[in-house]
Amino acid sequence: MTNIAIMASGNGSNFQAIIDAYNEKKLEVDKIILITNKKNCFAIKRAQQNNIKNYNFFLKDYPSKEEYEKDILKVLKEENIDYVILAGYMTMISNTLLSHYERKIINTHPSLLPSFKGKDAIQDALDYKVYLAGFTIHYVNIEMDAGEIIFQKEVRVYKDDTHDTLQKRIQEQEHIYYWQIINKVIKGEKI
Repeated sequence: MTNIAIMASGNGSNFQAIIDAYNEKKLEVDKIILITNKKNCFAIKRAQQNNIKNYNFFLKDYPSKEEYEKDILKVLKEENIDYVILAGYMTMISNTLLSHYERKIINTHPSLLPSFKGKDAIQDALDYKVYLAGFTIHYVNIEMDAGEIIFQKEVRVYKDDTHDTLQKRIQEQEHIYYWQIINKVIKGEKI
C-alpha cells in the first residue's frame, strides 16, 4: 500500500475530507502524516483529533528554503512517504522536494487552470465575471499552478455570489473529488 503526507497551512477542510475517506476505508493508504508551516492552523487540531502525526516546519527558522525543504524531505523519507498532497499549503515547492517526488506531489487549486493562478483565484473569477469557476487537481512543478492537469470540475458562478459563497461551493466539490482522484493516481487508474 501507500503512505501519504498532507501539507497544509490553514483550516484543513480538504485534509478533513481526506481523513474521513481514510477512516471510512475509502482512501486506500496505509498511513497519513501532516506537515504544517503555520503555528496555529486548524489542520493541526484536525490531525490531533484523528491521531495523525504532525510535523511543523517554519521557513523563518531556516537560513534558506533549501535547508527548510531538506528537513521536510528527511521526515518524508523517515516516514516512508510515497506521495505528497497539498491541501491549502501556501508556500511554493522548490526543486529540493520536487526532485525527490517528481509526479508525486499533487495540489488542488480553486480555479479552472490555466485561468486564475495564485492565491486570489476565487476573487479573480468574481472580478472577471466568469460564469464558470471550479477547481483543478494537478501535479506540482516548479511554476505556480502550472503542473500537468489531472482533473477539473466546473462550478457555476451566480450573479449574487460573494467570495465566501463561491469558495464554499468549490470546496464542497473538492471534498467530494480530491480524495477520489488521489486514490486513482496512487492506484495508477485512468482518470
